[in-house]
Amino acid sequence: MIEQTFVEQRESDWKRLERLCDGANVSLRHLTPIELREFVRLYRKVSTDLAKVRTESANLALIEYLNDLVGKSYSILYSAPRKPFLKSIVEALETSADTVRRRKWFIFASATLFFGAGLFVFLLLGARPDLKEALLPGGMEGAFDAWKSGHFQERSSTEGSMMTAFYASNNPRVAMIAGAVGAGTFGFLSIFLVAQNGMIIGLLARELYPLGKVGFLLTSISPHGVPELTGIIISGATGMLLGWTIINPGRRTRGEALKAVGMDAVVLLGTSIVMMFIAAPIEGFFSFNPRIPGWAKITFAVVSFIAWMVFWSSFGKKSEKNSHR
Repeated sequence: MIEQTFVEQRESDWKRLERLCDGANVSLRHLTPIELREFVRLYRKVSTDLAKVRTESANLALIEYLNDLVGKSYSILYSAPRKPFLKSIVEALETSADTVRRRKWFIFASATLFFGAGLFVFLLLGARPDLKEALLPGGMEGAFDAWKSGHFQERSSTEGSMMTAFYASNNPRVAMIAGAVGAGTFGFLSIFLVAQNGMIIGLLARELYPLGKVGFLLTSISPHGVPELTGIIISGATGMLLGWTIINPGRRTRGEALKAVGMDAVVLLGTSIVMMFIAAPIEGFFSFNPRIPGWAKITFAVVSFIAWMVFWSSFGKKSEKNSHR
């Protein structure tokens, strides 16, 4: 092969394929039907040129150039088509709901732990009020005292926005920690964090019980509590799933077992974080707004709870059946 003659004869096709790659912009949809046929034809010819250069030339720069051009063309030609944004969102929601359904026993265990810890502390302090100091996390006395007044000060839009930003930054971090530490602590730290959150609710309910303000507590936390507590429970389930996988990997190695449940863990953890984000504006603007009557908050919470239960139990099931046919 006379290299200079070969390059002169073939360079125009190489440059044309480069321009088509730039026009495709990582998607063949940007090419006209005529350009698409030309793209495929040139891709095949340049692939042949690359094979020829590799076997008959020692020009590393030319080999590298053609290799990059063929690689770029291949990635454009065989890349999966981009899905419409709305379809991607729907598929993400279906994946989330499906994963929650398949891991329902870990969700159930986490929910039982959360509410069980709250009820246990409520009953325990009824019999042994002297244990309050040992159970109450440090720095929470002031927050408990604020609840005893039985009302909240009205927030301005600026204050509501600031509190929403705080909840949206703090609560997802808590969910992330509760789920992520499961793998490193055999799930025990996740269990502790879920139980601790439940205990705090039980402690607060016991503090307000003698004042007759438990109803006020439930009314105030229920609107944002539906997504927020769901997020806490799902994050705890993530940690339990990872911890149980390490403790009981079955016939696989622990690394293989973790890899097998890894995607489910990521989906559950991501779901818990999204639930926290959903709860943030509700907590910032709605739950503690004294202008909104209690019946409206309870109605909102009940409707929200029913809607989420329908979502978790049935969303995407039709797609699952179609995919198995």
